Amino acid sequence: MLARKSIPLPDSVQFALKNLENIWIADGSTLEALFRKLESLSDVPIGQLSGKMGVIIDLVTHLPEEIWFGTNPQQADTHWEEDLLKTVKPKTLLLLDTGFYHFAFWEKLIQQEIGFITRIKKGASYPVERVLTNTYDVKDQIIKIGAGTKQTPALTIRLVQIRSKTSWRSYLTSVREPEILPPM
Repeated sequence: MLARKSIPLPDSVQFALKNLENIWIADGSTLEALFRKLESLSDVPIGQLSGKMGVIIDLVTHLPEEIWFGTNPQQADTHWEEDLLKTVKPKTLLLLDTGFYHFAFWEKLIQQEIGFITRIKKGASYPVERVLTNTYDVKDQIIKIGAGTKQTPALTIRLVQIRSKTSWRSYLTSVREPEILPPM
């Protein structure tokens, strides 16, 4: 019997789990693109493997918590927002693919005490309300994002920017307390 090697959790994950019950990843993928990576399906004509899959994976166990399938390969990830809201429990940190970049959805997550992290979209506009950290390698700020409408409610969240060699990686999180979720 094959046994999976137990890899210790990174310090950042261990620290986050002191205040959170779960760290889950939500993602949507087109089945065509996913199946093209399988050698056994390489000879199937393009367009024959269509559809979309949404999944929640536990970052700690690497096991799926939930999987959804749809037949439309053009279906947006936002199609699974209600399913996510029904599945994810409070005190969970949800790592969101940018397919879930939807302010009204984020507002519902915050209301249900579900934290999230996602990448910020290029060109996003926001005022900085408070600077938490501003060093050579890390910028951590409380910002206001969204227009304040029903579709794009105004949300007060954190923008964490981390220098990676010559560029910056920018993330949004609803966890506004760095003592619960440090920037690094």
